[in-house]
Amino acid sequence: MRPGVREPEWAIQAGVWQRGPVGLLCLLAALCVLLAVPACRSKQRPEPGVGGSGDGPTPAPRLAPVSKVESADAWQDLIAQRPSAVVIRGGRVWIDLGHPSAHKHLQLAAAPSPWRLAQDVGDRRAALLVGLSGALDIPLDGALSPSLNPDTPYVPKPGEVVPDGEPPPPTRGLAMAITMRALAPDQSVTVLWEERPLANLRVSQDWERRTLSLPNDVVVTGENRLRLHFRNVAPLAPDQPSPDRDVDPAQIQVSAAIESVEVGTLAAIKAGAPDLEVGSDYVIRSLGDEVEFEVPADRSLVYYLVPPRRARLRIEVAGKGSLEVLASTDADHRNARPPVQLLAQPLRAAGRSASVDLSGYGETPTRLEIRVRSTRGQAGAVVERDANGRIERGGALFTELDIVARRTMPVDRRDRTPRDVYVLALEGVRPDDLLDGALGVLPKSPGYPAVARFLADALVFERAYTLGAAAVPAHAGLLTSVVPPGHLTVRGTFVAEGQSTLAEVLDRAGYFTSSVSANAYFSNERGLTQGFADDQILVRSNTRGNDAQKVVLGMLEEIGQRPSPRFVYGVLNDAQAPYDPPSEVLAEAGVFPPEGAPAQHRTHMWVGRVRTGKIEPDRAQLEYVRRLYRGELQVIDLALGLLLDDLTEREELDEAVIVLVGVHGEEFLEHGGAGHGSTLFEESIHVPLAIRAPKLLAPGHVQAPVDLLDLSPTLTDLLGVAYDPRWQGESLVPLIDDPQPPPRLVVSYLGDGSRAAIIGLHKFVLGPGRGRESQHFFDLAADPAELADRIADGGIALRMVRTALAWQLPEQPQWNRPRWGTGANLAPAFALDHGL
Repeated sequence: MRPGVREPEWAIQAGVWQRGPVGLLCLLAALCVLLAVPACRSKQRPEPGVGGSGDGPTPAPRLAPVSKVESADAWQDLIAQRPSAVVIRGGRVWIDLGHPSAHKHLQLAAAPSPWRLAQDVGDRRAALLVGLSGALDIPLDGALSPSLNPDTPYVPKPGEVVPDGEPPPPTRGLAMAITMRALAPDQSVTVLWEERPLANLRVSQDWERRTLSLPNDVVVTGENRLRLHFRNVAPLAPDQPSPDRDVDPAQIQVSAAIESVEVGTLAAIKAGAPDLEVGSDYVIRSLGDEVEFEVPADRSLVYYLVPPRRARLRIEVAGKGSLEVLASTDADHRNARPPVQLLAQPLRAAGRSASVDLSGYGETPTRLEIRVRSTRGQAGAVVERDANGRIERGGALFTELDIVARRTMPVDRRDRTPRDVYVLALEGVRPDDLLDGALGVLPKSPGYPAVARFLADALVFERAYTLGAAAVPAHAGLLTSVVPPGHLTVRGTFVAEGQSTLAEVLDRAGYFTSSVSANAYFSNERGLTQGFADDQILVRSNTRGNDAQKVVLGMLEEIGQRPSPRFVYGVLNDAQAPYDPPSEVLAEAGVFPPEGAPAQHRTHMWVGRVRTGKIEPDRAQLEYVRRLYRGELQVIDLALGLLLDDLTEREELDEAVIVLVGVHGEEFLEHGGAGHGSTLFEESIHVPLAIRAPKLLAPGHVQAPVDLLDLSPTLTDLLGVAYDPRWQGESLVPLIDDPQPPPRLVVSYLGDGSRAAIIGLHKFVLGPGRGRESQHFFDLAADPAELADRIADGGIALRMVRTALAWQLPEQPQWNRPRWGTGANLAPAFALDHGL
């Protein structure tokens, strides 16, 4: 099954929609009534990244109770993505540190960046480096791939006398230039490439362009790190404006100002700096409802993306000179294959349209280069017009630069009226245990019939991620639609003052709100019960395994005595240590403890000792503890059955919205850990999410990654309730209806500043430090168990995810998806709001 595609299971029998395989007659019948026919699928969970091919538009998912579809083309606006585009100027990677768009090249770290971009330094714009050291991440790919620019060994000319000893060094294929000036006396700098020293340079207090060759054995294909480490710092000069608000300039210690970094071929770098008097890298002009995107000649904008299947690049452009579109992949970069030219055409002053076929790159990480050339040798020429508005000089004016993918989507005619909402928040539950076990595809699973019954009529988000690997920050983010850093204090996580929870929003809409929790930390002290008219925290008894049923019985009591519409939030924590299911659950399965296994009621102590390395369980002990955990899932399954049976008896089941959502996962030594809360591996943050709302959502599966920041906005959207403007998430309803949605960045957090950033099947993990060891990259399609760290050769996908996180990182906890989108698909307002 391909990423981002929701594939429900429906068939037509005797004119009634029913579940089951779709036959040819059913297909014809569906087409006759203009219904979108979803793909057939088995009861097994879909394989990520697998999809069929075809030439027609991607079929629409079916939603209840809609019978018409509409077509859509727009997938991603590349003009809006311009902050993420790498600039090629004069055949070299051009990093203008005097412009805020250079932020995409700054080394990512959980700690504040030492770079202060776009500062006035005398008569120039440059970055100030606070402290001694700063690093940049620079991609070398496309025509600048190291494999296409090898070192040339020294070969003596005919008759040339070769000196004794070692021959002269080879001619380097690549080089770089740094334009900088010292801001501290007696300054020097060590230049490191991929943490290997290249040179030690004296730096004067006048602007200098210093050039260095790059030996082929230090450069890598894809992401390269340049680090500058200076010897001295000094207070900011009195006439220099402070780069930090509310900070006395005298308290800021700086080492240097860096204007630009260039990396290109040795010949290009030796030819000198590009002409800086002929315009910037690009210019944006607002023309009423349209935007004019000006790119001068001798520039390229390079986008790193994963195009959808059957995609095209749609262009509306005017100008003088020529326009080229080139594409390449990681395999091309490694194997010395130059980028493929997909388009080469002259520009016209009157404008022209172009459509570039990208279908050969569908669902493949791709480097897409948009290159503007001058036909008159006016390198770097800017677009100029005469008195009649006619274009005089070279350059391009884009009014459209879009990735498009034709697909059909259902017309949204949902009946958005108040409905009862019941949420079962499951702490410690993993989808590979609960959902795979319910579907019967997990070996040795005890099976969960109530969960299977629930999933049969639910929309399942196959790749849902919690906001935090611990319960309190995850609950806080889910209920307030504000990321965990917005709630973090020195004393831990508390709902931030002034935030509105889902309970408060529904209370204002006329709902009776109540919560029942088995977790004592889901409390008023933490702010988590804010907005609930009635909240209960259950006291754990000595009776084993009864918490889930007690929670659901408490929920049923609220349902029985409270008027509709109701919002009832239940917190179940059975699946956390101690894993202590009822003895009859284990006896029925013939489960007995192996030698050395912990007692059930002491498995929380076992988890602590495993985590600290005090014990190393053998396979039999680990399997036994995992079976105890699954016994707790059986208890949850029985409790869910109680809820479904009661609502069925009340004839309210199909009218209600029921959400089954994981709060965080649980580790069982997949990466050496146990329990939860300390890592961002899939076993900790990948959680189940399923919504049963037959009147609003048809059963099926959503493959696109989502996080729980968007759950509350999605529920209010389905109910027709206005969401709180302070919420940072957005409704998932458009994604649900889109069979091939645009890319999204989802993020999970730890309290130490670590983050996991995910786009599609690519995952980047940023730890709390600054070094390379704090960053990890995984290809979840090839390595779902996260056993192979590909940070060294992540290539296109690594730059794509890292750049997306780079935009969101400094804005948190203020990032607002409804206005700015996500870092993977920036909304137009983001660049305009940030002067980009």
